[in-house]
Amino acid sequence: MPKGSDLLVAALENEGVDRIFGVPGEENLDVVESLRNSRIKLVLTRHEQGAAFMAATHGRLGVCLTTLGPGALNLTTGAAYALLGAMPMIMITGQKGIMSSRQARFQIVDVVGAFRPLTKLSRQVVSPGSIPTLVRDAFRIAMEERPGPVLLELPEDIAGEHADLAPTVPPHPIEIPVAHRAALNPAAKMIMAAKRPLVMLGAAASRPRGAAGLAGFVRRAQIPFFTTQMGKGAVARDAGL
Repeated sequence: MPKGSDLLVAALENEGVDRIFGVPGEENLDVVESLRNSRIKLVLTRHEQGAAFMAATHGRLGVCLTTLGPGALNLTTGAAYALLGAMPMIMITGQKGIMSSRQARFQIVDVVGAFRPLTKLSRQVVSPGSIPTLVRDAFRIAMEERPGPVLLELPEDIAGEHADLAPTVPPHPIEIPVAHRAALNPAAKMIMAAKRPLVMLGAAASRPRGAAGLAGFVRRAQIPFFTTQMGKGAVARDAGL
């Protein structure tokens, strides 16, 4: 019979996760053990903040892992960085058992509440059976426009609790919002009528799926452009401009 941590790792594999950045500890040992028997590589970091930055800048969507309290709060800078930069990221933090606690309030911080202003979603896992659905929901929300970080808190008793095998939820394509023609046509007329148009490309423009479209636009319109610090790379240097 699988444990909650097994269901979590199976759900992460279902999402295509190949590595997790983080720091192991008492409250996430079940998750670490489940990772040991999976295809996912655990990349150890010296500090939780480094794990968050690595997850925020890793490929399609990064995942980081910490323990409770001080370890979890060390993710705040990385969470803010991902939220401001529209970077999808999943943060998994540990917590003392929610059914029973033998250490009173030692290192217990309201991590879920602390991360609400810094994430698109911040939730605690309260039962193993809900893990597949929560993980799918977390990835969906992290990837939807505007992308950003999501936090899931997994208490150690839920991670270690045996449960019936819960099926994973198949990933589905993320809907991409498209501007209506009624909005695009007036915008195009304003741009073409401008005497000295200038394009500024910020963080929201620096998305893999938008690179070709942006390059094509500035090439056809012959409009000079510049990027902000977070928009660097939005248009490749070899785009023929």
